[in-house]
Amino acid sequence: MQSTWPLVKRWTAEEHERLKAMAESGMRAHEIASTLARSEKAVRARAGQHGITLKLLTSKSPTPKRFPIKAR
Repeated sequence: MQSTWPLVKRWTAEEHERLKAMAESGMRAHEIASTLARSEKAVRARAGQHGITLKLLTSKSPTPKRFPIKAR
């Protein structure tokens, strides 16, 4: 039986250009991943290897309250 390792889907030049364009337009990594049918991890790895800046996903929850530290 023929081995299928490594199970890596190679990036085409067209996919790379689409990644750059979507990142420049402000799309988030999970949106780009969905569009390109890749994992978010793969998109982040490719962007990191090629110096492409991705928009960070910020939490929508309120900032946690900070309690003052009592002096002893």
